[in-house]
Amino acid sequence: MTNLLRIHTFTLPLLLLTATSLSFAQQVSIRIDNRPPVTARALTESGVVFISVEDFTTAFGFAAFRNEDVSKLEFRAGGYRIKVSANSPFLVITEVATGIASVSQLSRPALYRNRQFSVPVASFVGLVARLIDTPLRFDAATNTILAGAFETPAVSTPAPTPAPRTTTPTSAFGRPRFDITGIEVEPRLNGYLLTVLTTRKLTDVEKWLKRPDGWLFLTIPDARADIQALNATKPTGAVKKVLAFQSPTSVQITIRVAPDVVEADLIEDPDSNNLLVSLHTESIAEKTDLDRKRQELTNENLERERSRWKLDVIVIDPGHGGKDPGTIGVAGTREKDVTLAIALKLGALIEKRMKDVKVVYTRKTDKFVELYRRTQMANEAGGKLFISIHCNSTERKPSSVDGFEIYLLRPGKTEHAIRIAERENAVIKLEEGHEQRYKKLTEEEFIILTMAQSAFMKNSERFAEIAAESMAKHLTIRNGGVKQAGFYVLVGASMPNVLIETGYLSNRDEERYLRNKQGQQKIAEALFEGIKEYKSIYEQTLQEGRTTSDAR
Repeated sequence: MTNLLRIHTFTLPLLLLTATSLSFAQQVSIRIDNRPPVTARALTESGVVFISVEDFTTAFGFAAFRNEDVSKLEFRAGGYRIKVSANSPFLVITEVATGIASVSQLSRPALYRNRQFSVPVASFVGLVARLIDTPLRFDAATNTILAGAFETPAVSTPAPTPAPRTTTPTSAFGRPRFDITGIEVEPRLNGYLLTVLTTRKLTDVEKWLKRPDGWLFLTIPDARADIQALNATKPTGAVKKVLAFQSPTSVQITIRVAPDVVEADLIEDPDSNNLLVSLHTESIAEKTDLDRKRQELTNENLERERSRWKLDVIVIDPGHGGKDPGTIGVAGTREKDVTLAIALKLGALIEKRMKDVKVVYTRKTDKFVELYRRTQMANEAGGKLFISIHCNSTERKPSSVDGFEIYLLRPGKTEHAIRIAERENAVIKLEEGHEQRYKKLTEEEFIILTMAQSAFMKNSERFAEIAAESMAKHLTIRNGGVKQAGFYVLVGASMPNVLIETGYLSNRDEERYLRNKQGQQKIAEALFEGIKEYKSIYEQTLQEGRTTSDAR
């Protein structure tokens, strides 16, 4: 993709964009750096103003690419690629430098009319403003997008005394490139003072200390951070590790703190812009007494914990079902039929050969089950492993693309993984009330939910690797490897979990294999062998006396 000039250096002539469709009966004015205004086509639906994405990207000099076969448009702003999909409120945002993809939600789904993409202007402009280093906002009163120096018009004032030079990186408009530049830690009488170095006052900061795990979570909205500097923070005192993540709308800082940190308080610093966090630790006497009590309880709790985390319930989730057929193969094979057949065969093997394991199915017949309900059923059953079974497909059929793939719940890193997650997640449109249920599943919420599964991620990865090796050993289907993507069906599972794409129904050879009872049985047997090996390794860690968090 061609590199773009930053927004304040574009040289595109400011041409008047005229409406060419009756659907665009309105216009939104765009004013950039006090230059003559540009107009963009707009329309109103249910009281909400929508703006043409093509006109917006043209005005700002953003390169845009359309894919009318799948009704998508992608453009690049700053260091990000933004993908708009027709009739979807979700934007896929990929950071160019890292390839990390995330999802953000608009107030209304994007429209696609007369070959034009339109988005709700207020929420769209607010999101783009967080991705670029130029002031940008929508003035609803005048129906105008204001950008760049127009936000701070020049006035005739005496030249100020030159300020001392600073090493803080700044944008061309004079404001710091980063709101958060680093972290410092210093000891205090009752603990430690953690200072988050900031270039401006940051508000609405959310804090959560998760004990006894020893993780401190800071969520800072509407901010940009020097992620490289934060992640390079050296362990000091109570701070053992710092993990920072930049999303389009916030900064998430996750800090591993010492076990004796019992409380974390946010403090207002009147003398600087910095964000202060007071980490309170136990006194020596309290710590000694607590260590003694912990030691007394160790032997008593160990056997109970071993029993609690024993792999005694496996939840098998046949993808799709009922009014949701899933993907359709070249010869008409329905994904929902294949996944149910494999799931029932796998469950029968477990019930026959693992007498100490209970099998729970999210469905045993051809019925529709909402995505959120599947992991809910798994949690209610006390599941220790969640396996969601699916079939893959390409957009165009037939195709030579082949192979099975095993996915972990994390934001997708590749376009391939993102497309597969989008296809599987699209089933929410068949759920009653899905608009409200998934309304808050924004990119930040998704990150928090995946963090909540961090305790199980180690064993999710372990099972995925073992299952992939077993399937590669026993099947003729190519091993596509272990990958990651944002599948809604895995969100909320309080146990190790994976999603398995058993093969491509868009590939004629694999479709024949997947619809054949013998092929389905071989896939079930390969998965069973992987489960058996994983169970042996998993329960061995319990017998070795590792902690509960390690076992999970």
